[in-house]
Amino acid sequence: MAGVQRMHRLRSSAPCRRLVLLAGSIFLLQLGRALKAGSWMPTTFTPLSASAGLAGHAYGPAYGAGGFTGDLHAVGHVPAPQHPAARHGSGVQMNAAPEIVPTPQDFDAYKFVTDFLIALVPAILLELTLLPPGQWLSRKFGFSAKEKNRPYVDRDEKSILQQAPFGFSEWTKHRSNPDRYIKTTLSLLGSPKVLKRLQRPLFFLNVISTVVLFYDTYIVPQGYPSISLPALPFTISSSALGLLLVFRVTGSNNRYVLARGIWGDILNVSRDLNQQASLWAKNHDDFLDFTRWCPAFAASLMVHLRDPARHDLARELKRAGGPPAGAKGDGVGLSEEDIKDILNRPAGFSAPHYVLHRLRTKIGQLGVGQQERLLMEANITRLINDMGACENVLATPIPVGYTKHTTRFLFLWLALLPLALTGDLGVATVFGEQIIAFGLLGIEDVGIQLEEPFAVLPIERITTKTALESQVLRKQSRDGLRRRGPPQDTPLKLETASKDDLEKATAADILTSALNVF
Repeated sequence: MAGVQRMHRLRSSAPCRRLVLLAGSIFLLQLGRALKAGSWMPTTFTPLSASAGLAGHAYGPAYGAGGFTGDLHAVGHVPAPQHPAARHGSGVQMNAAPEIVPTPQDFDAYKFVTDFLIALVPAILLELTLLPPGQWLSRKFGFSAKEKNRPYVDRDEKSILQQAPFGFSEWTKHRSNPDRYIKTTLSLLGSPKVLKRLQRPLFFLNVISTVVLFYDTYIVPQGYPSISLPALPFTISSSALGLLLVFRVTGSNNRYVLARGIWGDILNVSRDLNQQASLWAKNHDDFLDFTRWCPAFAASLMVHLRDPARHDLARELKRAGGPPAGAKGDGVGLSEEDIKDILNRPAGFSAPHYVLHRLRTKIGQLGVGQQERLLMEANITRLINDMGACENVLATPIPVGYTKHTTRFLFLWLALLPLALTGDLGVATVFGEQIIAFGLLGIEDVGIQLEEPFAVLPIERITTKTALESQVLRKQSRDGLRRRGPPQDTPLKLETASKDDLEKATAADILTSALNVF
């Protein structure tokens, strides 16, 4: 039963259906061409009675080209041409068994099938690679690239992976030479994320190439007009197409770089606020409360900038407290009540905006001086600016008219390209079209993926780092306060200080006590 279900899934898969369509196309093309040439119409023979003196009668195009002797008047037929020996008076009578005279054929079915199988090898390999058995073989032979549990941007299609954060090992592998050329090319077979996204347009272009190749090879020689195009129009327009693609990808990359810079600033400002609170807060509990809310901003902004189906706000706010192993004592994050306050925020407030509002009110509760408060308020203002910049990038894509025109121009250019390739490439037209289409469609697809940068950026790396650093700072804060020495309201007295007090005192405390003596 399990085997039947697997076969059913295999038959119902999109690549399998396309393979069947390709095979059916080959059969129908061959059938139509054969019927047109008349090669599938059998030659008919009508053997007549020997008593009529007829040896055989052949119908078809060969009738009258050579024939047999016999008395056709008995059956009402026109006399057939005599054998050459009879015409020379030899008296030889040809009363032999019926002989089949073949009809000339100008259609080679074997060559037809062979040519089109060779022409369709790239398309067939593409479809086989995307089938589950093809994926299994690719993984078995080591063609699959090892992915480090990278999440998908689109959960349904699973064709766009989120950008992985790089470390030293990733950079070493990234700049390896020349292995990176071979491994990257072979990984197309085992991890065909790009092929999955481009499968449908590539298949459509392959069908167009096949039809053009068939028409040019088998229909044009029958006297039909040729529909081939010269290469000059494609040469002239390729420059304009290249500029459109370059500007498209450059604009998307600029948005990606801008978003990455904004999130880098969010990380820096969050670190600065945590350190300012740890050094300037008068009350330790107020400091703990402030540093629990600070990483909540990055987590809530990430959820705000992405598809709601990808993240749950309550879960991300819990993760903003830091790793579960350290969530004890001062290392715990926001309480359940605080999380409910964010979820039930007033209408019109986004989650990150509400968190910033709460952070600004908590600065006043830290009891810091006027100058220190101005510095912390300036950091909150920077976070508000970063949030607005992210919302601006998300809400304003590259002009839609430019994107649509680039897509239309590219696809029409590729769809008409086989008309200019058949004369030079012949049966390799499909392969040439597929290589060119894969390269150009891939460039355009990279621009599509980068245009919405918050979906592909590894923002989780920033939120996790902010949560971890805040948790470590909260857990080490009490030890740090003890190392600072006695509170300011009970200054250290050198003449009465014990050995333990001197060990706990800092250099600033000792210097201040020494100045008080003098």
